[in-house]
Amino acid sequence: MYQKNFVEELLRDYYSLTRDLSGVEYKADVDMALIKLKNYSGVLYSTIVNVFINAKPIGKEAKDSGVSRMHVNRRLHDGLHLLTMIMNGEYL
Repeated sequence: MYQKNFVEELLRDYYSLTRDLSGVEYKADVDMALIKLKNYSGVLYSTIVNVFINAKPIGKEAKDSGVSRMHVNRRLHDGLHLLTMIMNGEYL
């Protein structure tokens, strides 16, 4: 069962997950969940990818998206929660 903190770590380490065998399995789980998240909400998907995977600063993401920093934080919270549920098989 995945926890939100662990899923966030996986997203932040996304590009280095293939260094060992367990990382490959985690990356496959993350990839499948990201596809489902993208189909459900492109906005949540792009915010998660830009901030956690591509390390885009929240302020820049807010400016580029035309929303407040607080709104980006809400998107990150909601997206991470939904992504965790998807990875645990609880949603979609």
